[in-house]
Amino acid sequence: MTGVFRYTLKRVFLLALTMVLVSFLTFLAFELVSGDPARTMLGTEATEAQVTALQHEMGLDRPFFVRYFSWLGGFFSGNLGVSYSYRQNVWDLIGSKVELSLWLSLMSFVIIAAVSIPLGVFSYRFTGGFFDWPRTTLNQLCMAVPPFFTGILVSWGFGIVLRFFTPGDFPGLRVDFAASLRHLLFGAICLSIPRIAMTVRMLRSTVISEMNKAYVRTAISRGNDRKNVLMRHVMKNSMVSVVTFLGQTLAELVGAGIVVEQVLGIPGLGRFLVSSISHRDYPVVQAIVVILAFWVVLAGTVADLINQAIDPRLRITAGGGQR
Repeated sequence: MTGVFRYTLKRVFLLALTMVLVSFLTFLAFELVSGDPARTMLGTEATEAQVTALQHEMGLDRPFFVRYFSWLGGFFSGNLGVSYSYRQNVWDLIGSKVELSLWLSLMSFVIIAAVSIPLGVFSYRFTGGFFDWPRTTLNQLCMAVPPFFTGILVSWGFGIVLRFFTPGDFPGLRVDFAASLRHLLFGAICLSIPRIAMTVRMLRSTVISEMNKAYVRTAISRGNDRKNVLMRHVMKNSMVSVVTFLGQTLAELVGAGIVVEQVLGIPGLGRFLVSSISHRDYPVVQAIVVILAFWVVLAGTVADLINQAIDPRLRITAGGGQR
């Protein structure tokens, strides 16, 4: 068994262990703060007999750990419980919304990766030149503008004025796939702008740091072209930091998309989460929190595994050490 394979198994095991721990803490938290869901659903005028009957129907009269392991088993089989507000299976309510949020996050991630890496190299190559100060100013401006404000501008400019999409009227992926992707694309752009600026700044700083190292000076002193050294060696070494940063970005996109979904009228997890919190629909909130946590942990794990493939120095040997 190779070191890389052993490390991959270890990361998958840690991912599963982390998710079990997160699910337990989430279940415990809602157990402590939610009070009596049956009484909340029936109202203050319900009799004790009615409350007791509903508690039995919902399984709330069972011990805590019995309910937790029942919920955990159901989670992995797609049974996330029953919504207090809609009295439907939670997954039936949030399945399509999870799909939309994932589309929005993945589209944002593709835009960030495709734009920020070339811009990061470009900004390094023109360090100290005429374009340096406008680049720095624009970069700081893009980082400072929050996605919800960009979403308002996009809704007004591209939605109301140019009519490329209709804010608040999402057609649905299965109704009009092309129009839905266009709607999601504008949301992805709103999410991408500040993160492109952050990635460009990070990559530029990493490349500058690498170019000042001894191996680069040695390679250039031996007659190697500076551009070739940059592209063949420095960029490879810089990609570990870039992948780690992009992994963190991917982990944050679903949560960050909550505000953009609200502004652009995208019926994803964000809008439903806000609505469920206001209606104290704890099974829905609980399921969404665990799904978001899984997305965060999965993104970090994938980024770590990609770094193992990029940089052989990070690979784990069969004996557990590092080369």
